[in-house]
Amino acid sequence: MHPEASKVRFREEVARIPASLLAQRGWILHTREFPVLDCSFAAAGRTTLRVRLTCDDWNDTSASIALLDATGTALSQLLPNPTGVFNSSSHPTTGRPFVCMRGSREYHGHPSHLNDPWEPLKALDEYSLGGLLTKLWNAWRKGAG
Repeated sequence: MHPEASKVRFREEVARIPASLLAQRGWILHTREFPVLDCSFAAAGRTTLRVRLTCDDWNDTSASIALLDATGTALSQLLPNPTGVFNSSSHPTTGRPFVCMRGSREYHGHPSHLNDPWEPLKALDEYSLGGLLTKLWNAWRKGAG
């Protein structure tokens, strides 16, 4: 995708995430400037999880999703009680725990998922930037923290 078209699409999708939803879910957006969407999930009694979606070439290419602690440091190990999408093994590219979920670049680029391409998913609302954050937040609520 042309870089300017990618930037426009990113900005439009981020703009569709309402402030009321951020407040309701305890999401804190640290960065929302193309190509990075950096968001923390926080709740009382829970370990905060921060995710950084790097969306260069959005959405011809899926978002790369880094797992971070509350300060923005990349996790070298997972939070307590990880769920299925939070993979505690080292990703072959990053060497860190990763999000093993459709819609993440780490998933689609992993040797075990090369037969599950991003192309048919990219037009679906559930794989928009807001949809990806919702999937990650739901997984975090189920057990990672």
